[in-house]
Amino acid sequence: MIVEQYDAEFDMLSRFALEMIATEATIADKFVRGLKLDIQGLVRAFRPATHADALRLEVDLSLQERANSSKVASRGSISGQKRKAEQQPITVPQRNFRSGSVFRRFQQKPFEAVEAARGKPLCTTCGKHHLGRCLFGTRICFKCRQDGHTADRCPMRLIGNAQNQGAGAPLQGKVFATNKTEAERAGTVVTGTLPVLGHYALVLFDSGSSYSFISFAFVLHAHLEVEPLHHVLSVSTPSGECMLSKETVKACQIEIAGHMSEVTLLVLDMLDFDVILGMDWLAANHASIDCSRKEVAFNPPSMASFKFKGEGSRSLPQVISAMRANKLLSQGTWSILASVVDTREVDVSLSSEPVVRDYPDVFLEELPGLPPHREIEFAIELEPCTVPISRAPYRMAPAELKELKVQLQELLDKGFI
Repeated sequence: MIVEQYDAEFDMLSRFALEMIATEATIADKFVRGLKLDIQGLVRAFRPATHADALRLEVDLSLQERANSSKVASRGSISGQKRKAEQQPITVPQRNFRSGSVFRRFQQKPFEAVEAARGKPLCTTCGKHHLGRCLFGTRICFKCRQDGHTADRCPMRLIGNAQNQGAGAPLQGKVFATNKTEAERAGTVVTGTLPVLGHYALVLFDSGSSYSFISFAFVLHAHLEVEPLHHVLSVSTPSGECMLSKETVKACQIEIAGHMSEVTLLVLDMLDFDVILGMDWLAANHASIDCSRKEVAFNPPSMASFKFKGEGSRSLPQVISAMRANKLLSQGTWSILASVVDTREVDVSLSSEPVVRDYPDVFLEELPGLPPHREIEFAIELEPCTVPISRAPYRMAPAELKELKVQLQELLDKGFI
């Protein structure tokens, strides 16, 4: 099971045991316990405080493990025959040795031998040969050496991959949160309400998103013009779901702290948020996210710096299962049953009815009264030469006959007969 599948399974099963993951520390501890033993020890060494930190460490370690496996496999296929010959024992006759003695040459791993020959020392943190400070487990990118993201989310790598893609190959993108639950669990994003093209939108500043997105519902609400993409973009979410983006909205004006900025947004069918400003827009506007203060600081080179204060995080309501509630009630715990009733009077008019409002000429605003009594001639036509069906007379008991007379008299009095 890969990391994305395990995280999606963990999110699905955690909904049935919310009392066991009441805090971020317990969520991170439960998540780390389910990892593989070889990776679990490395993740625990960094002591992740939240589920997002544990997931990020697990993704980095898994990517590094896959990269090492692919390198070893490719290297083994090229020099397989040479390695096979080197592994065979070499028998060297020695006069001072007893007959039959064998000398085996010391074998060293090829990769370690090459790195050691280049003068790169062995790092005690990651166990690899490299020079300089070890960046393993930090938030510094291995590719561009910038803080705030990892190598798999580096914008330089994404730009290079986009240029190398063919005309018909789908591009790859990532988004760290597409709804409020994922955003609150991550803790590394900032949300706020900002005007986008004259319409107020709920905006998410996400450094883990490779591109900037806009919801399909907001595009319909604001009547924005969209253009088709030259490439289909496949966006992966933390839950393991992949969504496709085929349209874009160019030159969107967004106002932040009195400053106007343009952004190109990709249309994505997401929930809860109207706009997600990703790493491409944050890097172009020299923006950095302060997770502890929930602020976004802008340091443009040609103008004064300014900040945007985001909304505070709202904790999810504590929900317990029905079995837990029954157990607490049996123990004598206080419980309160709240019933909410809407006492507002709703004005009912003809324009509020879905069918009546389509025919204003037929239905009057005010009805003059009840419909008048009309004589309606009703008959059932029979086929020619039809005679009554011969049936034996039904004899009723005196009690039944009395009850039938009472019912008939009531119908006569009410005018139904």
